[in-house]
Amino acid sequence: MMRYIVDNLSLTKDTPELLHQLAQHGLVGCSGNSGLIFSQFFYGLTQHSLREKTLIKLHDFVEMISKGYQSAYASVSNPKAGTILTVMEKWVESYRDLLKSAGMNLADSFKSSVEKSRVALKETMNQLEVLRNNHVVDAGAQGFVTFLEGMLGYLVGSKDEREKILAGSADTENTAKLSHEFEDVTEVPDLRYCFETVVRTAKAGFSDEERKKLDRLGDSIVVGKGPQMLKLHIHTNEPDTVTSLLAETGDILYQKIDDMMLQYNIAHNHSAGNKIALVVDTMADLPLEFIQSNNIYRIPLQVKVNNHSFLDQISINYHQILDYLNNNDNKIGTAAPSAAIVSRALHFLEQFYDSIIIITVGSSLSSTYDVIANQAAKFKHKKISVIDSKLNSAPLSLLVTLAAQMIKDGSSHDAIVKSLDEAKANANILIVLNSLKGLIRSGRLSKSMGMLAGLFRLKPIIQIDVNTGKPKVIGASFSKRGGWKKICKKLNELKNKEQLKSIAVVHSDSDERAKFFGKYINRKTNMTPLFITEVSSVSGIHTDKDSYAIGYINEPIRHLEY
Repeated sequence: MMRYIVDNLSLTKDTPELLHQLAQHGLVGCSGNSGLIFSQFFYGLTQHSLREKTLIKLHDFVEMISKGYQSAYASVSNPKAGTILTVMEKWVESYRDLLKSAGMNLADSFKSSVEKSRVALKETMNQLEVLRNNHVVDAGAQGFVTFLEGMLGYLVGSKDEREKILAGSADTENTAKLSHEFEDVTEVPDLRYCFETVVRTAKAGFSDEERKKLDRLGDSIVVGKGPQMLKLHIHTNEPDTVTSLLAETGDILYQKIDDMMLQYNIAHNHSAGNKIALVVDTMADLPLEFIQSNNIYRIPLQVKVNNHSFLDQISINYHQILDYLNNNDNKIGTAAPSAAIVSRALHFLEQFYDSIIIITVGSSLSSTYDVIANQAAKFKHKKISVIDSKLNSAPLSLLVTLAAQMIKDGSSHDAIVKSLDEAKANANILIVLNSLKGLIRSGRLSKSMGMLAGLFRLKPIIQIDVNTGKPKVIGASFSKRGGWKKICKKLNELKNKEQLKSIAVVHSDSDERAKFFGKYINRKTNMTPLFITEVSSVSGIHTDKDSYAIGYINEPIRHLEY
């Protein structure tokens, strides 16, 4: 947060303007529970009226920092002792006591208050069980004390004095990570996701009813306020439901979601012999249970709806996308993952694995491969292979499944990469679309082709050209059952040529029919789909409701274990 503030602050002699900038940049740049609380301290400073004052006296300063603490405290739904709030409170209290002492200047008073904040910091080690068990102080509290020490160093001016201050600083060796990250490493989290989001809104905060809804959806709730902006931190199992609530409040500008359960499992429970991390973007349509049981790290694509920005498969699901698609006035699009999200993922994984294999949606279909490959290239000390699958959805999922199976079997990094490169050459997808609306809407198919199919009420059968990423109409039928029949004929042809060994089914909002489709395929081809699952929100934008697809690959894959 402080780095973001320093990088974006415009120098000014106007104190209210300076505080306004601190509040705004602090809110945008903060991260984690403690970071958001800290940003609200800055926001509280702006609530003190300084516009008519040319000189700030000690009692003005105490009133201002008191408002900062009150703002920080009010932002937390369930404040606890032993956190940044405790040190903040003790620091403000020490200043209130100093008001009673006559003749003390700002530098001397600040030095005395910093000493008391250091004492309060050490006491946090005994106030929270998780800190006491690990013999560490709270990281957010440490960050606040370090901030105060930096201010004191500026006030005293002398280099020798600054060095004395730093020498007296608390030992950062015994400092916990930011609250949710620390819990990831030491304890099984009660809730899966740590979710942060920024909302642009004219509202001053959430209503009591909205706050109650948030309380029902999770805990560790911190609400940050800024000019025309709110920032929420919450631990939840339902980030998509939280997002639906926030979309009614204003424009969702930014989201960051950490899978705390995955982080805990990777840090503690991944097999001692498993030294290869497996990463995939959210264009892979896989059962969530399989992803979670195999510790597969997902990098979400972005879904843009009007002025909202969502994270595919995490903060928005296919059914929510359907609701948006039903309104023709909505502007809907997709974007590759942000470089920041990719970088954070790789920084986390490199701590626990010897090497990393990343399988992406086809580079001709999305710029996701380029974004990930560019970030991976920066980790020169770590062996990272980024594989362009050439495809998306079900065949991409089959490649991921193959890699997970080989990792579990103890195959080497190079052997897995070689197998994936060979397997993707004989992988593809067959899609029975209910209509061509989705492909036309996304610009992947011409309107004339759509009009022709609509005129004759045809159900097109689509395949992807792996070189261009463009869909090819390879057949059509007058009914879904007719489309199923033609797909099974194609599967049998591939099987007879020994070009097909494993299949999977994905669908759009048709779970029961998809299961029936899976049984139909089994009867006609004597092959059982490895899985049947729903498409992601990104895939759903390019298809249409009540459509089906078969991914296939010429590699034998065992039935999924989860």
